[in-house]
Amino acid sequence: MSTIIPTYNRAKDLEDCLDSLFIQTVLPFEIIVVDNADNLETEKLINEKYIRNTNQISVKYIKNGKLNSANIARNIGADNSFGDFLLFLDDDIVLDPNFIEEIINVFQQYPQAAGVQGYIKNRMMSPLSNFVEKLFFLNYSLKNHNKLLPSMQDVHADPLTEVIRCQWLMAGCTCYKKSIFHNFRFDNNLFKYCSGDDADISYRIYKMHPHSLYQTPYATLIHKVSDKGRPSSKEVIITGQVYHTYLFFKNIDQNFRNKLIFVWSRIGLIITKMGVFVLHPSINNFSQIKCLIEAYVYCIHNIGNLKKGEIKFYTGILK
Repeated sequence: MSTIIPTYNRAKDLEDCLDSLFIQTVLPFEIIVVDNADNLETEKLINEKYIRNTNQISVKYIKNGKLNSANIARNIGADNSFGDFLLFLDDDIVLDPNFIEEIINVFQQYPQAAGVQGYIKNRMMSPLSNFVEKLFFLNYSLKNHNKLLPSMQDVHADPLTEVIRCQWLMAGCTCYKKSIFHNFRFDNNLFKYCSGDDADISYRIYKMHPHSLYQTPYATLIHKVSDKGRPSSKEVIITGQVYHTYLFFKNIDQNFRNKLIFVWSRIGLIITKMGVFVLHPSINNFSQIKCLIEAYVYCIHNIGNLKKGEIKFYTGILK
């Protein structure tokens, strides 16, 4: 198994992630770190702690000389891997010691599996928030149930008590058979904070191979959701809306019902932001509402390009 980790200015988080790989009950064959940063901090960590001081696992460091994109980094890692299985991890993930062993168990139990996702054990959502998110077709949780909504939002299987089939998989803790990359790639058009990138590739796989994606509750991990290396809140909001609109036209059937659900979800998102502002008035919460309105206007103005799958009008201005 090859482990591929795209990273950007998160040396300490990356170190915790790598350390959790070295205590696995089943070790990966190789670890490939693809660095999107423009400094030497991560390179120094990899060379001094891992490449020079261990013979347990082959550790490769690749400097991504192209654009800051987790998707491009994942594809670079896949192209430079030698394993039959590719485990993609975010750099702020910490695996429990039996994570890889349990992922392999699912592939052995279900030979038709193309991808297997682990289970984030520290995800938290209040019942009220979950109800509101579900009402507006936004991201919500449902026991032992995983699907992609027409709004390009996700239903997370939480709690998860058994191995289940899925419609989408999270890129940050998922293992794919390498052979699947003969026909599928992460979308290189998405730069920087790639909201929806994992749903994009996994849902395309699901549509061609409906019974090939799985999630197991036994391969557990913690997702720290680190603040380091993230762009500004405004950029995250605008990028998220541009990407989700682009991916909606790319992946979802364009019938009236689905379009209505997508619009309803955008209305719901701004209503939830307003609700947060009413409960917790602050400049930051008001700014998020303002940025969201700006994002909607921007998407409507460029809707023709997004319908055609053209997104360089936006990614070309990302730094």
